[in-house]
Amino acid sequence: MERFYFLGDAIGYIPSTAVLESLNLLGHRVKCIRGNHEAMLFEGKSNPERENIYQLDALRSVLTNHQLMMMSSWPVLYRESVNGLNILLVHGSPTNPTFDYVYPDTDLAGFSPEADFVFMGNTHHPFVRQHAGTCYVNVGSCGMPRDDGRYGSVALLDTKLKTVRILRFDITLESKEVLDNFSMIHPSVKDIYKRRQSKIVGEIL
Repeated sequence: MERFYFLGDAIGYIPSTAVLESLNLLGHRVKCIRGNHEAMLFEGKSNPERENIYQLDALRSVLTNHQLMMMSSWPVLYRESVNGLNILLVHGSPTNPTFDYVYPDTDLAGFSPEADFVFMGNTHHPFVRQHAGTCYVNVGSCGMPRDDGRYGSVALLDTKLKTVRILRFDITLESKEVLDNFSMIHPSVKDIYKRRQSKIVGEIL
């Protein structure tokens, strides 16, 4: 049986509700987790001096009540047991599910997640790493990768084989359309799509 998960940050950087609209169409077929951007929107933790980057105030004027209710219902983490595997899904890390950052070189020794697999996404840097009996997976980002701006990423877990694959796909046309349609996007955000890596993490489709 297939299960789909979205690990947060449906909003931010671009004052658009396109991701929320897509998630709404998927309905119960996808389970969503609250990211730090949703938390900043609801908890008022955004830095006013960085509003020109996050664009959360601009987004508030176009969000519908349904979209606000949808995001407010998202938990900060999920725990699942599938085919005997204990799976933890967070946005940040096992110790701080919403706001923490786990990079490819982060020391994993401080985590005790009591899980066979941990899936994360906050850094937008995809990786698969093993530590102390747990497989840590950063799924990267489907729309704003921070390693190579050309390729979005998703993670595919086979619970029978107990294997994880990072899949990469070209988003250059979609990102160009976004950048052309939203002139207010901050230059630092635009530069993310210009990043290039000689070695791409994952399998390019």
